Amino acid sequence: MNQTGSLSEFSRVISISGFRYLWFGQIFSQIANNTLLFVLALVLYSQTASNTAVSGIFLVYGIPAVLFGFIAGTLVDKLENRKVLISCDVIRAVFVVGLIAFPSNIAVIYLLTFLNAIVTQFYIPSEAPTIPYLVPEKYLVNANSLFSFTYFSSLAIGSVFSGPFLKIFGPVNVFIILAIFFVIAAYFVSHVPNKLDYQYSVTTLIGRSPSYLFHRLLANLKEGIAYVQSRPTLQDALMLLMGTQILIALLGALGPGFADRILEIEVHNSSVFITGPVVLGIILGALWVGSKGSHIAPSILIWRGIRIAGLSLIAISLVVRVSRMAFTDNTVFHLLSLPMTLILFFILGYANSLLDVPANTILQKESQGDMRGRLYGMLAASVGGIGVLPVVIGGFLADVIGVGKVLFFLGLIVFFYSIVRKKYGTIQT
Repeated sequence: MNQTGSLSEFSRVISISGFRYLWFGQIFSQIANNTLLFVLALVLYSQTASNTAVSGIFLVYGIPAVLFGFIAGTLVDKLENRKVLISCDVIRAVFVVGLIAFPSNIAVIYLLTFLNAIVTQFYIPSEAPTIPYLVPEKYLVNANSLFSFTYFSSLAIGSVFSGPFLKIFGPVNVFIILAIFFVIAAYFVSHVPNKLDYQYSVTTLIGRSPSYLFHRLLANLKEGIAYVQSRPTLQDALMLLMGTQILIALLGALGPGFADRILEIEVHNSSVFITGPVVLGIILGALWVGSKGSHIAPSILIWRGIRIAGLSLIAISLVVRVSRMAFTDNTVFHLLSLPMTLILFFILGYANSLLDVPANTILQKESQGDMRGRLYGMLAASVGGIGVLPVVIGGFLADVIGVGKVLFFLGLIVFFYSIVRKKYGTIQT
């Protein structure tokens, strides 16, 4: 596909009004949510100077996924997607307003982060599963590429600019801006068409008896789990998406400590020098997959992404290790260690996009319409449940043995998985 053709396909997707409103809503909602999380992480590290404390904010944000991920995914499959999206944005705006009164109170930060995460569990399975209702199947890769581009662009804005925003405007003004962004997101998603196969309005659901709701919820949960268990392709896509999200969360948790103790730069600049290159790589990679990579088998893209990610993590840890040795002091290598590390973080992000876009497209193509919300609910629950452990353990180990060693062992695990996947065969899609 030539460049003109690729741009033409992107423009066709954006010309679909329903998708366009959903996309604009995603932009403002994701910028607000990602910036909020990184700002709170920086506030905590500034007060405690502890990687463990920063990991705690990710733990608090992840716990609701375990408690409510499956439930939320099951419920939103049956509800009006537009009202769910509007309600989630408005409620999260209210929570951000609550932070204005207590911008540096650790207990309040943890509590409102927890409540915000609960609401987000209902937002996630209402957003991405709406895409197939709005976009023809032949444009799903392009639509998911745009969604990945926007998600990680907002992650870039949130992670890269959270430090400078916090330094220039202060926590209170940043929180005011983020609350306004959530309200703007609610306005845009209010124009998204409702899916036609929802069974209940929110008011109808409230009118049902608790016993009925419990039994229907339990039945739908069992149905969703059985559905995934019978489809290896969906299992593989869910596992890959879980891995990409865990990696980003882990880098976010380790970022302030890596900047402070390894790169020896201001903590507020950690997002610029660490998460920034990663997200930039993801953004450019997502655009490439959407334009050129759609002609390569997903299994090949995914395998390449896993191997490159593992090698990048190992290389980052080795560059850091060598640059900190005595014989490298005041040498050219020592001076080049920072730009080398930034390039490797960029490559790591690019590799991540080779997994994210194909896996999302597989998940949407291979699942039935009324199952997509449940699948994304399972993804959120898995990331919050299984995935939160590496983040918390990674933060603890970084304080004990060092950030560099944690990245080295993580790279070994990822690279070893790529070997196993290659040897025993990938899921063909």
